[in-house]
Amino acid sequence: MSVIKEKEFELFFNDKDNVNMSSYKVDHQTNLPVLYLKDQKNAFWKKFSATYSDRMKYTSFMAHLQNSRFQYREDLGGLCMTCNDYGYQLFEDLIEIINSTFSYKTI
Repeated sequence: MSVIKEKEFELFFNDKDNVNMSSYKVDHQTNLPVLYLKDQKNAFWKKFSATYSDRMKYTSFMAHLQNSRFQYREDLGGLCMTCNDYGYQLFEDLIEIINSTFSYKTI
């Protein structure tokens, strides 16, 4: 892949509208943080090809996604998926429920 295509790809996926960066998980090949995709790969292709219409082709784009540090959102599962969708509001609600249910006791 040419240097220009590589830079465009990196710029596109460094945008926080497209990915969430892992704060602890690192790709072993690149030693860069794992990036969790916020949408499906076909949606990203449409957005990428509209932005960089005369550059990378579909097959190259998909292959580059497959062989790099990107993980799809459905691979997250569990609490990470909840946090990704709803942010930390879930925890705020949980704290409110705990505070309204239990009273502080001093010993």
